[in-house]
Amino acid sequence: MGSSQADWNSNDEFFKFTRGRFIIDEVENLRKREIRFDLNRLASVAADSVGAAQCISIKKYPDGMFNKAFLMSMDDGREVVAKVPNPNAGIPHFTTASEVATMDFARKVLDTPAPRVYSWNSQAKFHPVGAEFIIMDKTEGVPLSQVWGTMKLPQKLQVLLALTRLQKQWLSVSFSHYGSLYYAGDVQPPAGNYYTKDGKTVKDSEFAIGPATGRDWFDAGRSILDIERGPWASLTQYLQAVGTREMKAIQSIKPPKQIALFCGPKLYRPDREKKLTALAWYRQIVDALIPKETGITNPCLWHNDLHDDNIFVDPHNPEKITGIIDWQSCHVSPLFNHNPDPAFLDWDGLEPETLDLAPRPKLSGLSPEERSAAVREYTVQNMFIGWRKLMHAKNADLYRVVEFRKTAAYGLIFLAHRMFEYGEAHFQSLLVDLKNTWADLPTVTSDVPFPFDFSEVDFERIKLDSDSAVAGTELVTEVKERMGDLWPDKGFIEHERYDDCKAALHEVKDQILEQLAETEEEKAEYEHYWPFE
Repeated sequence: MGSSQADWNSNDEFFKFTRGRFIIDEVENLRKREIRFDLNRLASVAADSVGAAQCISIKKYPDGMFNKAFLMSMDDGREVVAKVPNPNAGIPHFTTASEVATMDFARKVLDTPAPRVYSWNSQAKFHPVGAEFIIMDKTEGVPLSQVWGTMKLPQKLQVLLALTRLQKQWLSVSFSHYGSLYYAGDVQPPAGNYYTKDGKTVKDSEFAIGPATGRDWFDAGRSILDIERGPWASLTQYLQAVGTREMKAIQSIKPPKQIALFCGPKLYRPDREKKLTALAWYRQIVDALIPKETGITNPCLWHNDLHDDNIFVDPHNPEKITGIIDWQSCHVSPLFNHNPDPAFLDWDGLEPETLDLAPRPKLSGLSPEERSAAVREYTVQNMFIGWRKLMHAKNADLYRVVEFRKTAAYGLIFLAHRMFEYGEAHFQSLLVDLKNTWADLPTVTSDVPFPFDFSEVDFERIKLDSDSAVAGTELVTEVKERMGDLWPDKGFIEHERYDDCKAALHEVKDQILEQLAETEEEKAEYEHYWPFE
């Protein structure tokens, strides 16, 4: 660092979360997104990694929920991105080590344009920077978010086709184990570690499967659990480990505040014992829930967060994808556990019943605002159906995932993964319904009876719980629609909307109390469950 060089460490905003405010547990949410380290040293490491004399400029990108990222410009004109994980990003060492190996594997084996890494460290205690970090290429092009709104329909379809081709490449590789990907030197490779590409077994000495780094293994405090984190040689072992993880979380961690559904006396109340009971039932029947088609149960590596800021395109030729970023926590999971759809398609309606395009909306008699909304919904829906058509034609296994996700078996597996946070009421309701279709499950033979004997009292209690939970989720949906862009998704809101958001939530709370609370005791209970400060 030259004598006239700025002291990057003196800028407090580089180390704090500055993108907005939190409406839930703000002090704690800001704390776990603040990290102190030697940015001067990191700039020096970055310059050395690309053969520059020094770094002359650092700009911080808008904060992510789990990382800090900086654009570092060198004296020779080179630019790199430095990424530093926050304390909430995942398990120390494993999260960074896996991200680096995954990006390398994506480029070398999956033929996917992931960033090239110049330098990295996953052992914060043993490095002068004092933090884990990754120094990598600045991805060419612009985020898809900058151009998607102005792209013509044929260009948008070309982007979907390009993504379909990328996913086909991801589908061409499966692994011997479930977990996450690493360099072989960073984990103890399991016995029989290999991957299969286009049907051929590859025993690569460079890469190995190690402990899982998916978000569900550390979100909501799970990182402190003393549990088995893989890798697992069989799907049953993996799904049973998920059940064990959730049981230990329920038994030993304070539950997070619930914003997926509002809770209280006339709504559902989260129940620890019901959660544990649901997981015990899950562990008893998990083998029967596993689909037979190996194409959707094979261990696959996937990028599950394809939103429009993680996909980069050529600004002059926007149908060409130039990069996919943010591979943190990408993991090797059964294909049916991965998200088949890119988030930027933004379709939150029901799964289409057919692949027929939706009819043009009738616009006569509508106000300009209603026309605009109807045209937007028609466009978004048909773009999503177009995506589904491509998937059906090009990636049959991925389309089978879509079909499996409509079943009760998948619903039960999905809810078990997040039982610590929510889902026990819906789980128990789905399980009751499963009795009628138990014999149709592909792995159940005719001599295996449904293993649970529910009484009429059980049926009534489970239905009441389910109806109450549905009412709680519907109330959240209603409030979300009413608040529009003031709704604090994941408890977060931008600075300029914070005061308006707080005022709107206060109004909502008063209305809920007036509508539902009949006594002081009930009012106090709604206050207790109200998630927002």
